[in-house]
Amino acid sequence: MSNYDEITLNGQTYYKDELVNLVKKKAGENLSDFKKSLYGFIGEWISDAETIIVKTSGTTGTPKDIVFRKEQFINSARMTCSYFGLTKISKGLLCLSPDYIAGKMMVVRAFVSGMDLITAEPSNKPLLGGIGKIDFAAFVPLQIQNINDDELSRKKFQSIKNVIIGGAGIPIRLEKELVDFPNNIYSTFSMTETLSHVALRRLNGKDGSEIYFALPGVVFNKDERDCLVVNAPAVNEKPVVTNDVIELFDSAHFKWMGRYDHVINSGGIKIHPEILEHKLSSIFPGQRFFMAALPDEKLGQKVVMVIESSAGFDLKNIQKRIAGVLSKYEIPKEYYYINEFLETASGKVRKAETLKATTKI
Repeated sequence: MSNYDEITLNGQTYYKDELVNLVKKKAGENLSDFKKSLYGFIGEWISDAETIIVKTSGTTGTPKDIVFRKEQFINSARMTCSYFGLTKISKGLLCLSPDYIAGKMMVVRAFVSGMDLITAEPSNKPLLGGIGKIDFAAFVPLQIQNINDDELSRKKFQSIKNVIIGGAGIPIRLEKELVDFPNNIYSTFSMTETLSHVALRRLNGKDGSEIYFALPGVVFNKDERDCLVVNAPAVNEKPVVTNDVIELFDSAHFKWMGRYDHVINSGGIKIHPEILEHKLSSIFPGQRFFMAALPDEKLGQKVVMVIESSAGFDLKNIQKRIAGVLSKYEIPKEYYYINEFLETASGKVRKAETLKATTKI
C-alpha cells in the first residue's frame, strides 16, 4: 500500500511527523466535536494499524462495526478522485462529521489526491464562512435546502465546481430548484459497506437523469427480490447484497425504487413509501413527513402518513391535496403527527420508533 501520510488542510501541508505532533497537540486542546473527530481520524489514518473500524448509521437496523483495510479506503478514494479529476491543485470542502463514512472519505480523498481540504463546522449553512473557491464538496440534503434558502450561501454553492449529495433522499422540490444551477450536482448511491458511493446520478444540466451510473470498476446486478447487488472488488471482496429495490438497465445503470424492507403490501398491491414521499414533496414544501405501514384486517397493511408538526391540522385540506397526486391505492388511510421526529446520531429519521410515538389526527 502506498503511504498516503501527508495532507493539506486549509492551505497548509503537513507531513507525517508534523501530523503526529499536530494530532498530539490537538488532543490536549478544548476542541469542537467536529475538530475532535477530524484530528482523531487523521491520527487513525497515519497510525501503523492496517485497518480502521467504521460504524454503520443504524438507519435500517442496529448500528454495527465494520472493519476495513486502509487499502480499501484508498481504492474507494481513487475511484472518486479519478472521476472528478481531483489533484494537488484542487480544493475540497469538508463540512460533514468524520464520525461517519461520508466525512471520513472526504479526508481520505485529500490524503490520496493531495487536494487542499478546507474545513467548515458541520451546520445547516456551512458556506457562510470564508471558504474561497471549491472544486469538490459533499453535503446532505438538509444542508442543501438551507443553503438554497440563503442568497449568499446559494451564490457560493453555485460556484462549487462538483457537488455530491447523499445520506438521505432528495425532495423533488429541491431537485427542481437545482436543475438550472451552473455547477455539476450529483446524487450519490452510497453505503458504509461500500465505503461511500459506488454510483452517481446527475441532478442538473443536460445530463440530468433518474438513472444512477456506476463508478469505474463497479458492476451491478440484482437478486430474486429485485434488490441491487453491488460488485466492487476494489472496496469489498464479496458482493454486497442490498435491500434497495431497483430497475436494472444493464450492469452499470439502475433506477432506485425504494427499500425492500419498507415495501407496503396493501391488499396485494406493493407500494414503495419512498416513491409516495417523492411525489408529495412538491406539494408539502418545507414540511417533514414520511409514509409508513400499519396492520389492517382487510388489506394486511395500510398506508399511513406521519407529519412532523406541533400545530393543528386541516385534515380535509391535506387529503384534498394528496388526492390530486396519489392513486386511490396509495392514498393514506390514516394520518399521524409528532412534534419532532426521532433521529439517529447521523440525523436520519428512525421511522419505526417515530411512528410508535405519534398521535393520530
